[in-house]
Amino acid sequence: MAGTTSTGKRLVRSKSGLRIIPLNDCDRSPFELSEPEWIPDKLSPTCMDCKEKFDFIKRRHHCRRCGRVCCGSCCDTRMALPRMCFLDPVRMCSPCAETTTRENHFYNKDLKTLITGAILCLATDTASDLVQCRLSPDHRFFIVSGPFNDSAPPLSIPMHRMTGLQVNNRDQNTPGSCLVSALMVHYHLAGEDEKEVSLAAPPDATSSAYAFLTALEKAMFMMQESRAVLGTGE
Repeated sequence: MAGTTSTGKRLVRSKSGLRIIPLNDCDRSPFELSEPEWIPDKLSPTCMDCKEKFDFIKRRHHCRRCGRVCCGSCCDTRMALPRMCFLDPVRMCSPCAETTTRENHFYNKDLKTLITGAILCLATDTASDLVQCRLSPDHRFFIVSGPFNDSAPPLSIPMHRMTGLQVNNRDQNTPGSCLVSALMVHYHLAGEDEKEVSLAAPPDATSSAYAFLTALEKAMFMMQESRAVLGTGE
């Protein structure tokens, strides 16, 4: 069952639950994952986690994130799964619940950091300028606004055009810190050669600059995983 909303999205009800997805595939978030196919009951006489045999008491349940068949004890977690666009918490197996917990931290904190943006240093062959970097609210464009020249518009890189990210440095001031302090983004716009943009936290940077760069590294990892499942989005 499907219905259309007024915001360019549609409601879709599957056996896993109710989802809200874009009308057009090209408008989907670069971090989205598709809903998995359920493994048929007949292919799994035992729980795929604890290996206990199913019977009238030990019933089958499907994990909404991976589609595996597990018993109630091994698939008893219900939690939000925004990466698959579910509106309500859905049932998951224990391994998927652990993965989703990390992903939800990205959705609840890191995405907000990226959309809010940060002031960073843009390094070129001749100079280093301060620029404003942010992710567009629809997650589909990485935008760099700064003094490229007086008349140049902001650099807007479609996320699906990012081909790689190289971490150049991590914060060494805090023991055990894994915060990124400098990185290089590789991208390939249509009809052009591959380019790169080098970004770093300024010398007097606030914590938001390090948080932004660290969140961008996580975003690239999430996007590469989604790309492997859904393609480039073009």
